[in-house]
Amino acid sequence: MVKQIAIARTGEWDWEAEVRRTLAAPEELTTVLEPVNSCHSAHLLAIEGLTRSPRVGSKELFARAGALGLDVTLELCTLSRLLQRFGAEETEARLSVNISPSIVGTAAVQDLMAPWSDRLIIEISEESIIRDPEGLADSLRPLRQLGAEIALDNAGVGYGGLSLLVALEPEWVKLDRRLVGGMVTSSAGRAIVRNLTTMAHRIGARVIGVGVEQEVQLAHLMEEDVDGWQGYLEQPMLVERSRRSIGAVLRDRPIPISGAFVLHVGDSASYGLSQWLRHGVASLDAVARVSDGCYELGWVKFGDLVGIARSG
Repeated sequence: MVKQIAIARTGEWDWEAEVRRTLAAPEELTTVLEPVNSCHSAHLLAIEGLTRSPRVGSKELFARAGALGLDVTLELCTLSRLLQRFGAEETEARLSVNISPSIVGTAAVQDLMAPWSDRLIIEISEESIIRDPEGLADSLRPLRQLGAEIALDNAGVGYGGLSLLVALEPEWVKLDRRLVGGMVTSSAGRAIVRNLTTMAHRIGARVIGVGVEQEVQLAHLMEEDVDGWQGYLEQPMLVERSRRSIGAVLRDRPIPISGAFVLHVGDSASYGLSQWLRHGVASLDAVARVSDGCYELGWVKFGDLVGIARSG
């Protein structure tokens, strides 16, 4: 049973204390492996390694660590845990990890990743402000020579755009979830995805749609010849695993007769959870992570939820 924690709004949070607490007790962090699936088969293209904090949003945690000059320490800590977790998996798929452009060239980070290079995909976010794309490419070259591949993450909505695509020549291009979501209602969004996919394929990169939560999103990605998808959309090959995971959670934490629950199957599920906690909507005792021990599938939230029928 997860213990309840104190709730504080974002502006009141002691971020320095939070960062130092995390570094002092890294075992509190959860390492998650999320599948990157083929759009055209049941083939697993890669696995993304993610880190979740039990109290705050991970993205903000890393940003605050950077402001305190502790970004290298925190990223080394989380990367080490992800590699350790990945090493226990029996898979030929590569592990995709997010690394801040500002530290990927440091000796400590490169020394840690070097033994794993031929099994890694290093994700660089297009949302990062990178003033020297060519310098970043130079920093990545030693790891690429050892077999690492590069992914341009959050493609289509960031600052780097074409300059990063040209400088990095990535093996993977990951379409931002906002683009993927916008394809359903916007012809312009579909046109952007189509053009990015065409450009990426011309340089030999695979294109992945991130944040897939609806069948129609996957259908649009397939129509635009996108190679793979990532998110919480349940495909037939994942349904049975999800059912077993949910069943295990409910056996451990049965819901009240009058209660209800909902599986949050959005790619932003963990972000949503952090918002609930920050604004006092729920405590950690009211939610449970749904996982089969390896892949995070979503969250179960307990309580009376308007418009949500009780599940059988």
